[in-house]
Amino acid sequence: MKLKKISVAIMLTLGAISPASAEEKTEILDEIVVTEVSNNPFKSVSQSELKNGSTSLGNALSKQMGIQANHFGSGASTPVIRGQESYRNKIVQNGSDVVDMSNMSPDHAIMVAPTLAKEINVIQGVDTLLYGSGITGAVVNVEDDKIPTQLPSRTVEGSLDTRYNTNNQEQLYNLATNLRLNNHLVLHLEGLTRHAKNYKSAGYTEQYSVENPCNNSNTPECIEAIFSDDYQENFVESKHYRYINNSEAKSKQGAVGLSWIGEKGYLGIAYTDRRDRYGLTGHEHKAHFCHIHTHQENDEYLEGINLHCEHTSINIDEDFHNHDPSQPEQYAKLKLHLKRVDLRGAIIQPIAGIEQIRFIANDSRYHHDEIEGQYTMSSFQHNGKSVRIALDHKPTQHISGRWVAQYSKDQIGSSGYEGILDKSITKLYALSAVERYQWQDITFSLSGRVDHQAIQLLDDKQLHRGKNIIPLRSMSYSTNTYSFATGIDWQITPAFKSWITFSHQERAPSVQELYARGTHVATNSYEFGDEQYDRTIHNLQIDTNVYSQFGINERLKKEKSNNLDIGVQFNHDRWQSYFGTYYKYFSNYIYAHTMDRFAHFRLIRYAQQPARFYGVEGNMSYQFTPKYRFTVFGDYVRGKLQNGNVPRMPAMRLGSRLNADLSDKLSASIEYTHTFNQNNTAYNELPVKGNAMLNAGVIYLGSLSQHIDYRLTLDFNNILNRKVYASTSYLSHIPLMGRNVVMGASVLF
Repeated sequence: MKLKKISVAIMLTLGAISPASAEEKTEILDEIVVTEVSNNPFKSVSQSELKNGSTSLGNALSKQMGIQANHFGSGASTPVIRGQESYRNKIVQNGSDVVDMSNMSPDHAIMVAPTLAKEINVIQGVDTLLYGSGITGAVVNVEDDKIPTQLPSRTVEGSLDTRYNTNNQEQLYNLATNLRLNNHLVLHLEGLTRHAKNYKSAGYTEQYSVENPCNNSNTPECIEAIFSDDYQENFVESKHYRYINNSEAKSKQGAVGLSWIGEKGYLGIAYTDRRDRYGLTGHEHKAHFCHIHTHQENDEYLEGINLHCEHTSINIDEDFHNHDPSQPEQYAKLKLHLKRVDLRGAIIQPIAGIEQIRFIANDSRYHHDEIEGQYTMSSFQHNGKSVRIALDHKPTQHISGRWVAQYSKDQIGSSGYEGILDKSITKLYALSAVERYQWQDITFSLSGRVDHQAIQLLDDKQLHRGKNIIPLRSMSYSTNTYSFATGIDWQITPAFKSWITFSHQERAPSVQELYARGTHVATNSYEFGDEQYDRTIHNLQIDTNVYSQFGINERLKKEKSNNLDIGVQFNHDRWQSYFGTYYKYFSNYIYAHTMDRFAHFRLIRYAQQPARFYGVEGNMSYQFTPKYRFTVFGDYVRGKLQNGNVPRMPAMRLGSRLNADLSDKLSASIEYTHTFNQNNTAYNELPVKGNAMLNAGVIYLGSLSQHIDYRLTLDFNNILNRKVYASTSYLSHIPLMGRNVVMGASVLF
C-alpha cells in the first residue's frame, strides 16, 4: 500500500512539473536549487576543502571561526558552535533531518559523509527557525548530490578521490558520478570506503586507580586528594603508549539516486546505506567497578546519590557489568548501520503568487551495537520519518519570504546491559516562516516558529528489575514551544556591512534528558534523566533539598534563551575582515551535571539552572601582492552557570595563516594556531592544557585532457608534534593525533 501511494504521488508530481508540449521537452532546466540566505553571513566549507578534511563532521568544521569539535577518537566528532553542542545545533542533509544517535552522545557518529558533500553551510541568524527551535548554535546543512538538480553537460561526470595518512595509515577512497540517461533523467552513484588504524600521538600515559583512598566520599578534600602527587605515586598505575589504543576506524557508504528534471521543477529519490565500525577510545574498565549509593545524613556533598567504587569485580547494581582485571583488555567498539531513503523535489511557480514549492521526505533506519570483546553489551535503534514543505511566495518590490511546515516521528530505544533508554516515540509538528523587507540599503528580517512535541515512553524496564520500584512520575511528556527572531542587515557602503540579530528560543527537553538511566560506556558515565532521577530519590526516600545547594531546578522545564548577535564585515581592495560578538542568556539551561566522580568515570544527571554565554570571533587578511595573502584570526567563548561553569567549554584560539598562489596550478599555505589553557572548568572537571599547532599544505592542479582534470594535495599537520587536548571532549585527557602527513589525489571527469 505504501509503495502504491508513493507511486501515485510521483506520477502526480511529474505531471505537475512536466513540460506542456513536445517542443518544450527539449528545454532543459540547468539547475533548480534553493539557497537558504541568512541575514548575517554564514560560514561555508567548499567541496575542495572537504575532500582534504576529516570524515567526521565535527573535525571537518573545526577550523572555522567559532567552531570546535567534541572529539571521540577517529570514528566520531560533533561540532561545538559558539559553545553550543548536541540539541542546540541542528544537523541537516539537504535541508532534511539527519537520523542517528549523535545528539545523545559524541561517540555516536553523525551519519553524513563530509568528503562526499558538495558544500557545508553553517547557517546562523533568523533562518535557523526554518529548521528547528532552540538552535542557539547554528544549523549545519550538508549539501550533497545524491538527488541531482541539474543535468550534466556530458553523458558522464564525476570525481574519484583517494588519500593516505602516514600517522594512522588511513586509506580513503571516494567515487561519485552523475550519468545523463536522457534529456530529463539523471542517475547518481557514489561510494566511500575508509580504513584507519590506531593513531599515534606525541605521547600518552594511561593511568588508572588501583585503590580509592577516599572511602568513596566526594568532599572537595577527597577530590583534591585523588589528583594529588602522593596519590598518583602510590595508588595509580601507569602505562605509556605511542599509539592511542582502540582508535581504529572503518567506514563504508554507498548511495544511488535518480532525478527527473523538467522545465517546471525536478523530482528525485535516493537510497543510502552506510556502515561504520570504530573503537571507543579512552574506555577504562578499571574505573567501572562502581555502583550507586545513597548518601548518609551527615554527608553534605553527595547530592542524594553517589558512586561507590572499589578495586573488585563485584556487581552490585544490575545496570553495571563485571570486568575481570586479570583478563586481557576487552576494548569497547561501536558498530553502526544506517539505511535511508530520500524523496525530494521542487515545483517552480505552480500557481499565481507562489514562486516555488520545495518538498523533502525521508525514511531512515538506524542501528548501532556497543561491543566489548565478543559481547554486545547494548544496542541502540532510531527509526525516523520526516516531511518538510517549504513555500516561497512571489517577491514584491520590497518583500520576500518563505513559509515551512514540518512533521517528524522518531522511535528511539536501547537494549542490553548498558541500554540506558527505554523505547519511546517522539512526534513533532512545526510551522515556521521568515519575511524580509528591503528598504534602500537596509534589510529588515523577522522569523517565527511554533512547535508541538510529544514524547510517549512505550516501556519502563526499571519496574521489572526489582521489588518496591515505584512507577515513573509520567510516561509521557508534551509541550509547545514558541520562538522568534528579528534582524537588521545594513549595507553601509559596497565594501562595509553590519548586522544585528535578536532571538528568543525555546527548546523542549529531549527523551534522553527526561528518561535516560544507566551506564554509558563511551562517555565513562552513569546517566540519570530527570524523570528517572526523580523516581530513584523518591524510591529511596532521599531529601530533595539537596537540589538547592547547587541552584538546580527539581523538574526539567522547556529551555528558554534570549540571544543577541552583532557583526561587521569589510571587503575592499586588499583588505578583508570580519568581527562578530554575541551574548546568550538561558533562564533554565539544561546540562549534564556531574554529581560524583571516580578517576574519569562520572555520575551525571540532567539538571537545569540559569546560564549565560558570551564571546567574540573575527579575522583580518591583507593581500600583500597578487600571490601572497596574510590572515590573523581568533575566537573566544565563555559559558557560566548560575553556580559554576558550563561543562566542556572551548578554549580561546588565536592564529595566523599565509596563503601563496605561486602559479595558476600551484598554491601553498602555512598556518599557526595557539589554543590557550582552559581553566574555567565545571564542577568535578579538570583544567585542560593548551597547545600550539603548526600546519602547512600544498595543492597542485593539472589536466589530463579537455574533460579530465586532476588535483594533488600534500598536507603537513601538527608539524611540531605537540600534545593536543580538546577541552570540549569527554576525552580531554587523551591527546589527539600527533605529527602526520596526508597525501591526496582527485580526478575530475
